[in-house]
Amino acid sequence: MAVCKTCGCAIPIGSKRCDMCAVTSAIAPAQQPQMWQPPPQAAPPTELASSAASWAAASGAAPPALPTDIQKAQKRVRHAWQFIAFIGALSVVLGTVAELGNIDLLQNYVDWYAVVEGAIFLVLAYFVRRGSLIALGIAIGLYALDTVALFATGHFGIIRILILLFLLRSLGSANQLRQHRKALAQQPLPQEHSRAA
Repeated sequence: MAVCKTCGCAIPIGSKRCDMCAVTSAIAPAQQPQMWQPPPQAAPPTELASSAASWAAASGAAPPALPTDIQKAQKRVRHAWQFIAFIGALSVVLGTVAELGNIDLLQNYVDWYAVVEGAIFLVLAYFVRRGSLIALGIAIGLYALDTVALFATGHFGIIRILILLFLLRSLGSANQLRQHRKALAQQPLPQEHSRAA
């Protein structure tokens, strides 16, 4: 079976053209393909002169963050690591005082486990301060487990839920800062022009 080279339809036996091309050529005269020309008032193409940020935006990546968004994200992450360090220091101090001073009132709430957990929080706060997203995730998970254990003993604290929501929001901010640092690292460094002495 023969196939039309113009439209790809089957050519009936004994015919020189397919039915589609025979009908369309009878209705509309054959036109020569023309090269597309942009309108005279159109701006020249800027694909080659665009920056890496516009290429990333055109490829579907997230648009670059505004400086105010970066400052807010830095502030949230700073508050997060400060809070984690505070919780860690408080647990270490109260647990040590309760166990070494043999204070029954404090031993109902904190013990050597709290000292170890506080030390872990202090280490995690150090790494969160240095920009570790994983350390912040571990700290949030540990705090969530501690909150669940507290609820299991019959205590309920809405403050802990609010703190968890704050820490989860700071996790998003830490991710935004990480993407911003990665985007800055991928930008080409400007070449310095040599000066003639």
